[in-house]
Amino acid sequence: MKEFIVNPIAARCRFLLTGAAAVAASALLAAPAAAATVTTNASCPDTPVVQPFAPWGDSSDYFLAPDGGFEQNAAGWTLRGQAEVTDANEPWAVNAAGDDAALSLPAGSSATTEPFCIGVEHRTMRFFSSAAASGTLNVDALIEGPGASQRAVRIATVRGSDGWAPSPVVPMIVNELAADSANAMSVRLRFTPHGASPWTIDDVFVDPFFGR
Repeated sequence: MKEFIVNPIAARCRFLLTGAAAVAASALLAAPAAAATVTTNASCPDTPVVQPFAPWGDSSDYFLAPDGGFEQNAAGWTLRGQAEVTDANEPWAVNAAGDDAALSLPAGSSATTEPFCIGVEHRTMRFFSSAAASGTLNVDALIEGPGASQRAVRIATVRGSDGWAPSPVVPMIVNELAADSANAMSVRLRFTPHGASPWTIDDVFVDPFFGR
């Protein structure tokens, strides 16, 4: 499993944004099990959820980010540099057995999801990636503001593991700000390789920690 680098800047950002100490987010550990439930969020639309990380001891429910499996050719994503969809799907096909796509992120590129809704209950996210152990990938949450303004908050820097692996559980950090937006805040997730190592990512999931 990939190493998660604790980012003191992100931790301070969360303290300043929420006015409270950082809340530790971690996966629930249990025997692998399938899920076919639907979230009932306070303000965001209902979303089908699954348990894609159950084989790795994480039985939490997750929903797929918009085209987070890249089966629609990264529809709605903003790709920069030479980022592009490839046929290098993660080997476990956790989203669907017929999936055959992933996203290639060479050095100097970035990829940003289309906006989606989160509430305070959307505490964490995870994804799959493949990269050299020497490589690092920055993950930012982009918060839509008034007009064309936008804030970027670094929520993780993840290390590669010389092959496909699930990411660590990544705290969303900005989710508590949704309380000031009727618990329905628009965010995007941005993935940016740091340094010369290329990355491939797939199956970007968000955890709606609701009713547990």
